[in-house]
Amino acid sequence: MYVAIDDTDSQDRMCTTYIIYKIISENKYDIIGEPRLVRLNPNIGYKTRGNGALNICLGKGEGRKEVIGRTNGKIIYSYTKIKEEPDKEDLIDYVSSMVEEFYVKDNDNTNPGVVVSHNKFNRELYSLALEEDINLHFIENFLEGRAMYRKFRNGHGIIGSAASLAWPEDRYTYELLDYRYPHYDDIDHDEKMEISKLPEKYASTFNNIDFQNKYPAIFPKPKTPVIFGVRGIVKNDLINIYEEIQKNHKIEDEGYIIYKTNQGTDDHIICDPNYLSDMGSYAVTGVISGNPYTIEGGHSFTSLNYKNMEFRLAAFEPTKEFRKILLSLVPGDIVTAYGSYQKGTIKLEKIKLVKKAPVYIKEVPVCSVCHVKTKSKGKMDFRCPSCHRRYKNPVYVEKYREINEGFYEVPVIARRHLSMPIKLAGYFYGNGNQSGVI
Repeated sequence: MYVAIDDTDSQDRMCTTYIIYKIISENKYDIIGEPRLVRLNPNIGYKTRGNGALNICLGKGEGRKEVIGRTNGKIIYSYTKIKEEPDKEDLIDYVSSMVEEFYVKDNDNTNPGVVVSHNKFNRELYSLALEEDINLHFIENFLEGRAMYRKFRNGHGIIGSAASLAWPEDRYTYELLDYRYPHYDDIDHDEKMEISKLPEKYASTFNNIDFQNKYPAIFPKPKTPVIFGVRGIVKNDLINIYEEIQKNHKIEDEGYIIYKTNQGTDDHIICDPNYLSDMGSYAVTGVISGNPYTIEGGHSFTSLNYKNMEFRLAAFEPTKEFRKILLSLVPGDIVTAYGSYQKGTIKLEKIKLVKKAPVYIKEVPVCSVCHVKTKSKGKMDFRCPSCHRRYKNPVYVEKYREINEGFYEVPVIARRHLSMPIKLAGYFYGNGNQSGVI
């Protein structure tokens, strides 16, 4: 039996994943398969942080066991097969009691929802939840006759809950989340930086640390029950990293859970659309049509022609050194831009310089006899300083450009959960890391 929950936290407190941890650690039901953390449309204005919903399959399990976590020193296993499903009413009552205990009650924008279903849903709902802002009435109609649900307050969380059960799991990564509740931030910044370096030894991990901006990315900014989270594509590597962190730093915790997730998959990106709408995220290939510029506040822009449309590309101040890439583009460059679209602007997550345009600069001619540069004596008059031979026209030479063709991405400090890091392109598509260098 699948159960999904969403919208139990606020911008600065709690985390929906912790409720899943508590459900798992109480051991009332067996876990079938892997717990899932599903990120949805990153452009939703009222989302809390990463806009993630959770689901798990619960019941009486059988078959091969697999490690998915640890609680109070004991290993947590999941089963590959379900032998017996729980009573749906008992299950939703139990999960709802956990939500009631932990959700943030003093924030009007927190509106939890629980969905319980025998089956997962069609992937179209997942796609819709990545591209649009689905309304509550639509989801209630969708769930009618399909699943049981329970709403807290206005119950907006049933939207994300239902959508998480429609994730087809075509592409996936993993994240190990370590917990303590209540969690007080008692690790100083320097130690966080040291801890964040440990996962970097494993090629299977990503988005661990931003050295240039001194950002320990495995540690969440808000005060949530999550102490740290390590992302990767190999589950055993995540377990080894956890053990190494505990060995070297002895962090006091309750335990951890490893989630299967759509993070780092680019599932939110729609390629080469015929039109772009607000709330959507796209990959579009076009031609740079203007010179880049920077406005007050440090936000940088340029313009792009795409299928007879023109819109802006934006690298906002939080993208830090990535702005240098956008400012290096010139009219005529062919690029593929990745990012969310709103009001005529694509907010860049990464960009591929497909083809550099040549840039020519005007120089004085070189004397064909003496092989030295001439000197300008006025309009259309260049003289050799040695033999005084006269030349009428300047010459145009191609200027060297430091930027190379290839992929460029925003630094880890500005990276979205869903955005695929360049290093994972080879894993998902087999085309290697073809990044540019500037």
